[in-house]
Amino acid sequence: MAVKGQGTTHYLRAWPLLFYALLCYFLTGTVSGIMNVAPEVLHEAFGWDGTVLISSMSIAALLNVAAGFVAGRVSAHRSPRPLCFLWGTIYMVGLLIMGVAPVMSVFIVAMVLVSAASSAWGYNTVPILITNWFPEKKGRVQGFVSTGLLLGSVNPMIYHWACEHWGVHLATIPFVLLGGLALVFLAFGISDRPEDRGLAPDTMERLGEEGRLSGPRQVEVPGVESAALGKKISQGEMARLLLRNPRFLLCSLVMGVQLIFAGGLMVQMVPRLLDLGFAMDEALLVMLLASLFGCLGSVVFGILGDRLGADTGVILTYLAGIVAVALNLSGSQPLVYLSVALIGCVVGTADNWPVSVCAEQFGRDQFAASFGVMFPVIQLVGAAGPAFFALIAGASNYSVSYAAGGVLMAVALLVYVYLAKTKNRPENSIEG
Repeated sequence: MAVKGQGTTHYLRAWPLLFYALLCYFLTGTVSGIMNVAPEVLHEAFGWDGTVLISSMSIAALLNVAAGFVAGRVSAHRSPRPLCFLWGTIYMVGLLIMGVAPVMSVFIVAMVLVSAASSAWGYNTVPILITNWFPEKKGRVQGFVSTGLLLGSVNPMIYHWACEHWGVHLATIPFVLLGGLALVFLAFGISDRPEDRGLAPDTMERLGEEGRLSGPRQVEVPGVESAALGKKISQGEMARLLLRNPRFLLCSLVMGVQLIFAGGLMVQMVPRLLDLGFAMDEALLVMLLASLFGCLGSVVFGILGDRLGADTGVILTYLAGIVAVALNLSGSQPLVYLSVALIGCVVGTADNWPVSVCAEQFGRDQFAASFGVMFPVIQLVGAAGPAFFALIAGASNYSVSYAAGGVLMAVALLVYVYLAKTKNRPENSIEG
């Protein structure tokens, strides 16, 4: 069993990784930020059809899922650092093409590539580095760096500012510069594992020369009863085993429900608040409150997950989502504010729990394989969130839509509790 880190953790010794990961998560929202502004700007500048540009985001969303599966499988065979260079380079080149695209079709193709690369970079590959460096404290670290997702809400403002001051053709340059900065930190301050820089995992205590690793270290993987693990199977073989494991796939589907809840209800938050009698300015302010609690919840729940275990953290998050819906349906303004805070916490942790669950159950040596299978499934399930709740709201109203979110979380909670209680049974072992 991998030994838990003891003593004080010198987080600042890993500051290049923390800054890099925070920046990568910030950049995952580049395309969605740009496309909040670009249709109108590009229509005025070049006469491009704004409806077509907005519709192309659906293609980007589908390719993000495909990129997740590709990134997951590749991560099981390659170390994360060179993959980060690959995704970062595609991201930057794609942004440059978006800026100078002579026709709308070229812009759309480049935009789709940037979206896929930024997703594979931030969502699928960065967590591998985080788990390699902080296998026992991944929850709090992942909780901190993933606040970059919510901070990315300023991306539309960055693009709009660049359009006004630098012109449309140079409007993507700020994001190119940020991507380049991330790669500089990756090149000079980060390795695949902390031991390669003379630091111990989790504590970041300095190691002697004998502590440096000349190659990948084999550690016992906690929490997985598998005869195959005794054979020290490769990450590629582990990925194939997990793809054939019904319990693991069901767990991935259930965890995707949180992403459905997070994406669907956040999109409908302002219309729901307007239905409750809030003024538009007040509703937008409440939306900002949800984002702030998303950042806070990401960190707080990450710490709870490290202390209580990932399964307990997931269960508490699902309970928070159910309570949030109940408070929202009450219609009482103070309770609605509290519900928004809880919804923000659920949103802020949606991308964190898969990291903690895979790291806790499989250890860092098999994390890339397990996460590479789980997270793309979660992305695929979560992509249905906005459309799912929009259909319900269109057929009834936003109250029914929110109630459906609560029911969905309750069902997912029951299934997850069962999966957590039965994961160590012999019939659920991962056999080669």
